[in-house]
Amino acid sequence: MSTSAASVDDVIDRFAVWLGRSFSWLFIIAIVLSAYEVLMRYVFASPSTWVHATTTTICQIGFALGGAWCMVKGEHIRITFIPDQLSDSRRWFVELIALATGVFYLGGLLYAVYLDAKTSIWKFGFDGAWAPELTPGPPNWPLPSVGKAALVVGTALFLAVVVTHLIRHLAPRKA
Repeated sequence: MSTSAASVDDVIDRFAVWLGRSFSWLFIIAIVLSAYEVLMRYVFASPSTWVHATTTTICQIGFALGGAWCMVKGEHIRITFIPDQLSDSRRWFVELIALATGVFYLGGLLYAVYLDAKTSIWKFGFDGAWAPELTPGPPNWPLPSVGKAALVVGTALFLAVVVTHLIRHLAPRKA
């Protein structure tokens, strides 16, 4: 593998880790908002109309941008009891199949979420004004559009990480 390819791999991995860590604090905000909703609903009998949609979108963003970080760290969900029983050459082949499947799946997912996000984000009204998909009720934020945009970014980054890991996997091993 050339030096430039190795540095690209490293940059993508480091960016995925940085992005995942940077947005992980969103889950704390979701917890605080959920606690606020429980307090308002059950103590003050005054439930909100916006906390559920906001918390759902915040978690959606966190999960979307955290997937690549989990892949880089090797902390994503894996079923390893079968590959662990195999020889090194067979384990290498199983990992190759897994990475290739990941590229295929994430490529299709990226295409689908891009089409959905494009429709959600770039809607224009009859008067030509931008009208993103909005959450009904107050405060009527463009939460669906924001969540879908984060899913596109997260899926693209996850795909980039899996492609670089596939390339790294196929590179000749140094003795």
